[in-house]
Amino acid sequence: MKKINIALSLMVALVVLSGCNSKPKEEVKTYKYTTDVVYKETCLHCHGAKGEGVAEKKSPAINKLSIQELEMALFDIKNGGLGQSTASEHEVMEHNMKKLTEKGYDYDIKAMANYIFTTFNQAK
Repeated sequence: MKKINIALSLMVALVVLSGCNSKPKEEVKTYKYTTDVVYKETCLHCHGAKGEGVAEKKSPAINKLSIQELEMALFDIKNGGLGQSTASEHEVMEHNMKKLTEKGYDYDIKAMANYIFTTFNQAK
């Protein structure tokens, strides 16, 4: 009887512990538009067709930034100025990003940085 109790206890422990190792599935966020569509329908108006910037709108060129600089800037914009920039134009972009997100023009930061870098970077 004692051996049966020990065996049952071990089986229960095995079942309980086997569940501890499984990782929860990471939720994959999907976006309404591709990075290409988001850039062409929103970003292009201020940053230009080639990422060259538009002087009249005081928007900076983004075609000379590294992929890391792009990721930092995009993170900063999407998260309300938590990063490096404090320029007033940047505050306008943060406001615009909130409005664009509400309209479904959200994007993955790494994917957008990669798109801008591979499409427009002049230092290739």
